Amino acid sequence: MNLQKDNTMRKIRSGQAYLYRDGGLRSTVLDVRMKDTVRGDLLRRALETALERYPYLRSKLVEKNGDFYLADNPLSVAFAKTTKLRALGSMSVNYHLIDVTYTGSSIRVAFHHALCDGRGITPFLETLIHYYCSLRYHRVFDSTGIRLAGEPLLPGETEEPFGASRYDVGDTPAAQVIKDGFVLPEHADEVSAYYRHEISIDRARFLAVAKQNNATPAILVALLASTAIKNLHPDADKPIVCSLASDMRAELGLTNTHKNCVSSLYLPYTEELAGLPLTEQATRYREDIATQRQPDAVRRAANSQIGLSDKLDELPTLAAKKQMLSFFDDLRIDTFVISYLGQLQFGECGEHVDSVHLYSSGSTGLILNMISAAEVISIDVLQSFESEQFVSELLRLVTELGLDVTASERIAFATTPDKAHITAARQAEKYYAAFTG
Repeated sequence: MNLQKDNTMRKIRSGQAYLYRDGGLRSTVLDVRMKDTVRGDLLRRALETALERYPYLRSKLVEKNGDFYLADNPLSVAFAKTTKLRALGSMSVNYHLIDVTYTGSSIRVAFHHALCDGRGITPFLETLIHYYCSLRYHRVFDSTGIRLAGEPLLPGETEEPFGASRYDVGDTPAAQVIKDGFVLPEHADEVSAYYRHEISIDRARFLAVAKQNNATPAILVALLASTAIKNLHPDADKPIVCSLASDMRAELGLTNTHKNCVSSLYLPYTEELAGLPLTEQATRYREDIATQRQPDAVRRAANSQIGLSDKLDELPTLAAKKQMLSFFDDLRIDTFVISYLGQLQFGECGEHVDSVHLYSSGSTGLILNMISAAEVISIDVLQSFESEQFVSELLRLVTELGLDVTASERIAFATTPDKAHITAARQAEKYYAAFTG
């Protein structure tokens, strides 16, 4: 059974802020490293089957009067054997907002944040790997937790989290949070290139150490990263602040939506916190997270995003909207950012997966992306400066915890700006149903 997609175009609200970047938004890439060489013919078949389960991923952007809409895209999703990260929304990818490529043992899925966030695209990746491994290894793998072709969409899977209606907020006082963090001196450098280091740690051992210290994986890495920065800059004039990406789905009652549904939590590393044992530091961070993730706090954050979209919708032209959001073009979050996608559900197919990595260029500053997949926790350290001091100190601290760690050399890289901001205005309206809000 092929799932049919509603061909009515709907205005983008979640992810709207990503659509007005000067020069386009750079793609985000999920890079799956398989243990064996990838068979392109089988991956193509797996892709075609997986997409039957996710009809909303067959989309392109349409722009009208400065507003962007998602529309059904009848063209095939782009697929190629190439190391090149192609521009999403361009002719080279049939105007789609995802692109699947492969070389060697890597399978890469590039996606646009106007379509979904990391949590929104990972179920598709899990389905893709399931079908690929089934073909590649001639096995019927257990599909528990995997969404399969022919199954219906989950309740709310395409629901808009930041629509016109605001969320009801109670009288829980807003948390007093330190957001003004220490600025890394490297941020003064002119940005001429982007770099990443790929760090891999045994998952079972990492989780055991985290549990021993009352930490989640993200909390443990946040504390190690903050300690590394403090060690390098003992005279820091402000607290080291970790901006932790936080999934809002559960608190908003939209656990299944694929659309962007993320806010930020702030974890300050103060002089007082630095003097505590690791377990007490982790406990303090747990308390900070619990306070900031109270339902009222999350709903307030969601209402702020709705308010931003409302103001944007009041502006009459594309130029005016771009001007309003121009501050995003050079946005830097101090001191650093962590994004943790959690554990990918590969099931039995995980035995054929070495690791998964998440990266995107174009952001100024320091970002740590984390993914747990198969037997490995991957930490991709992304930075807009050349210095390797932070990575070296972070690795030293990880080793001090008794963890075996492997790390790549510094990798210069760039993901590609989209062309959707150009091609969206050229789509023929006559091929689509009426625009809706």
